[in-house]
Amino acid sequence: MVSFLFVFSLLIPLVMLCGVIWLVVWSQRRRRQAAMQRAAQVAAVGWYLVPPNPWLVQVAGTLFPSNGEVAAAYAGEFRGRGLCVFDYTYVTSNGKTQQTHTVQFVALNLPVALPSVTVMHETGLRRMFRGHDLELENVEFNERFRVECDDDRYGYAVMHPRMMECVMLNPGLEWLIAGNALVSWGQGAFQVPDVLARAEAMTRLIELLPPFVLRDYGQPTYR
Repeated sequence: MVSFLFVFSLLIPLVMLCGVIWLVVWSQRRRRQAAMQRAAQVAAVGWYLVPPNPWLVQVAGTLFPSNGEVAAAYAGEFRGRGLCVFDYTYVTSNGKTQQTHTVQFVALNLPVALPSVTVMHETGLRRMFRGHDLELENVEFNERFRVECDDDRYGYAVMHPRMMECVMLNPGLEWLIAGNALVSWGQGAFQVPDVLARAEAMTRLIELLPPFVLRDYGQPTYR
């Protein structure tokens, strides 16, 4: 009986070690398969690897911790507009453990460079700590989203009723105008089908920018 308990006590850590090894191997295999699948998807839509755009990385660093990194960035076109997509990875720590977070970013070119405006989900913390939120005439919109910009008049011009309606029809989309790009983001590493769906919704937002906003507030871009 004693020998059986002794052998059993030795087997427990061995089984646990085998389980850990299997989990590591399975995780690595799953990551490789996901990477191969995404590489095939990227190639199928004609996107190509590019150096991370410093301006877009800076934008990512204003929304999330600025010590993040871009593993890979891809460029291409979507419905005649220049497109850039990348994963932004950052680490948080509570003093004892660390956690890695990945956020996908998608940017579509605008015909002109515009002042910044940000549309985000409204939360209690954001209401407390992020300061000024543009109040629009749609009460339901105000409860669900916050709009941040330096010029209220410009913000009202961008966020007209049809724009608010489009945002509410795509409630998962958070976005901002940064210079000559409309930028949107979401949790997790990007997959091409999701990027295409996000870019489709972003295109509708761009098409809803009033011509007088592009004319009165826009600055020329240079390529």
